[in-house]
Amino acid sequence: MHLKIKAVIFDLDGTLYKSESYVRQLIDGIRDTIAEILSISSQEAEKLVQELRLKFGSITLGLRSLGVERSMFYDRLVRKLTPEKLIKPNPSMLEMLLEFKRMGLKIGCHTNASRRLAEKVFKALQIDSRIFDVLVTCDDADPKPTPSGYLKILEVLKLKPDEVVYVGDRWGVELEPAKRLGMKTVLISNQVKGSPDYIINDILELRKIIHDP
Repeated sequence: MHLKIKAVIFDLDGTLYKSESYVRQLIDGIRDTIAEILSISSQEAEKLVQELRLKFGSITLGLRSLGVERSMFYDRLVRKLTPEKLIKPNPSMLEMLLEFKRMGLKIGCHTNASRRLAEKVFKALQIDSRIFDVLVTCDDADPKPTPSGYLKILEVLKLKPDEVVYVGDRWGVELEPAKRLGMKTVLISNQVKGSPDYIINDILELRKIIHDP
């Protein structure tokens, strides 16, 4: 990685952890929360969720089109979720984050979840959120794929886009907006999607990318 890189920003869900059981609980929780708020059936809510994902790229971003406040939605959703039971800590990943900090790099997290939900996931991962130099949630900025959160990160860290590496597991929703702004992008996937600068299968492979000149 070029020496001018000064920060590494991570998506949360699907990036800092892998847990099919929690993702399933999260998807079901989103569906059930929308069903409750709008007083519709689970089947209708599931169809609505799919439509939002297709139209807006993210469900969180699409909530406004339903007349649903993000804060109310996440207040209800977070009560249904138990990441502490379904997500396992990854000590090697935490050590990598600390290593980056020892190298003088800033690290950050950018998620479409609310801060309260993000904190529950960090607790499950046994990560103190204060490790991050910047944490942007949907409480702080409009959700991905809008540029709002990315610009907030640059503002807080006082960095230019080409000084930042953005790491995520979804090309269109997370990495493409970052690349459009001028950030370097790393896709965590076993499939080639879009045109990220790097593709890795496991988050720990990021260490080699950051260390290599």
